[in-house]
Amino acid sequence: MASQTKKIAFDTAALLSGKAIGLILGIVRLNYLTTYLGVEGFGILNFALYFSSLFQVLFDIGVAQITIREIAQRPSQSRELVGTVLILKILISVFATIVICGAAVAFRFDEVTMMAVGFTTVSLAFTGISAVFLAAFQAHRQMGLVSASAVANDLLLSVAVIALIGQFPFVSTVLELTVVVSIANLVVLLVLYTIKQGAPILRADAALWKALLHESAPIAVSSVGISFYTFAGPTILRSVRGNDEVGIYSAGYKIISVLTLLPAALSQVVYPIFADFFVTAREKLQKALTDSLRIMLQLSMPTAVVLTVLAPEIISAIYPETFSGAAPVLRLMVTGNALGFLAWILTAFLLATNHQRYCMWTSLGVAAASTLANLFLVPKFGYLGVATIGMATDIVLFFSLSLFSSAAGYSALRGIRFVRVFTASAALAAVMVGLKPFSVPLALVAGATSYVGILAVSGAMGEQEKELLRKLFQK
Repeated sequence: MASQTKKIAFDTAALLSGKAIGLILGIVRLNYLTTYLGVEGFGILNFALYFSSLFQVLFDIGVAQITIREIAQRPSQSRELVGTVLILKILISVFATIVICGAAVAFRFDEVTMMAVGFTTVSLAFTGISAVFLAAFQAHRQMGLVSASAVANDLLLSVAVIALIGQFPFVSTVLELTVVVSIANLVVLLVLYTIKQGAPILRADAALWKALLHESAPIAVSSVGISFYTFAGPTILRSVRGNDEVGIYSAGYKIISVLTLLPAALSQVVYPIFADFFVTAREKLQKALTDSLRIMLQLSMPTAVVLTVLAPEIISAIYPETFSGAAPVLRLMVTGNALGFLAWILTAFLLATNHQRYCMWTSLGVAAASTLANLFLVPKFGYLGVATIGMATDIVLFFSLSLFSSAAGYSALRGIRFVRVFTASAALAAVMVGLKPFSVPLALVAGATSYVGILAVSGAMGEQEKELLRKLFQK
C-alpha cells in the first residue's frame, strides 16, 4: 500500500495536472475578455463578482468543509450525508440569491451593473450546490475527479468565451455563458457521484442540519472575514475611483486568482488527511503539516520571484496596452502570496484539527483592519492602495496562523530545508535580474535550473517532492 506521503504526492500531481490546464485556459480567457470588453467593461464584470462575493458565505455557511471532514471520517455514510447536505445547500443558495439581489437594489446600481450582479449571483448559487459533490470526491480522495471537473469547467467556459465574445462583445455575454457552464458542471458532478458512490439519499434531516450548522458556524463567520479582506477593497475602489481603476486592478488580481490554483490544489489534498490523522494517528500530524508547508513553499517562492521580475512583460503579453498599470498590482500582490499561499495550508490544518474559532477571530480581525485601511488609503492611492493592503493581509495571516500552530504544539516552519528553499529562491532572483536585460527566455531557463539545482544539491527536497516530480514527468 502506498504511504500517506506518496498518496499526497500522487493526489497533488493529479490536481496540479488539471489546475495547470486551468491556469493556461484562464490566462487565454483573460486576454479575450480585456481585448473585447475594454477597461470599463472588464471593471464592471469583476465588480459584480467582488460585490457578490462579499456575501458568498451565504452560499455555503461553512458546510462544505464540515462535509469533507464528516465523510472522510464516515465514508460508508457518504450517500446519506451528501443527500442531506444537498437539500440544505439548495435552500441556503435560494436565500443567498434573494439577499444579494436585494442588496444590489438597495445600493441603486445602474442597469448594467444590476444585470451583472444578478447573473453572477445565480452562477455562484449553482457553484455552491456543486461544492457538495466536490466535497464528497475530496473526502473519498478521488482527486482525479476533482481535477477533471475543474478542467472541464475551465475548458467549456474558455471555449465558449473565445468563440462568442468577438461577435457579442458584451458583459452580459460572459455572464450568461458563466451561468450555463455552472449548471452543466452541476449536472456532470451529480452523474459522476451517482456512478461512483450511488445516488444521493435525499432526506430533510433538521437535526443533522442543526448539527452541521453549529459545527460550521465558526467557519462561516471566518468566511465573512475572508470575503471582506479580499473583496472590500475593490468594492470601495469602484465607489471612489470608478470602473476603469477596478478594471486595471482586476487585470493584476486575476493573474493572482489563477495562481491560487496551486494552494487550492494542495490544501484540497491535505485537508482530509489532516482530518483523518487527527482522529486516528495524531503522531503523524506534525510531519504531514511540515511536508505540506515545505511543498507549498517550494512552489510559492519561485512563483513570486518570477512574477515580480517579469511583471511588466507578463502584463503586456496578456493584456492590451491600456492595462499596463496592472504590473505594480501584480508585483505587490504576488509578494504577499509567497507567504499567503502557506496560510491556505495552515488554515486547512487548523480547521481539520478543530481550531475553527481561532481561524474565525483571526479572519474577522484581519478583515476589520483591512477594511479600515482600504477606507482611508484607497481614495488617495487607488488600485495601488488596494494591492498593498492585499499584500500586507497575506503576510499578517501567515504569521498569525503559524504562531498559533506553534503554540498548539505544531511548528509551522521548521528545519534547515526551509532555509534552503529561501536560499534557492534568492539565487533564482539574482540569476533572473542579471540575465533579463539580455534574454527573458534565457533568464527563465537559467533561473529555474539554478533553483531546482540548489534544492536538489542542498537536500531541500523531501521524498514527497521527488515523487511528485516523477509523477508529473510521467504524465
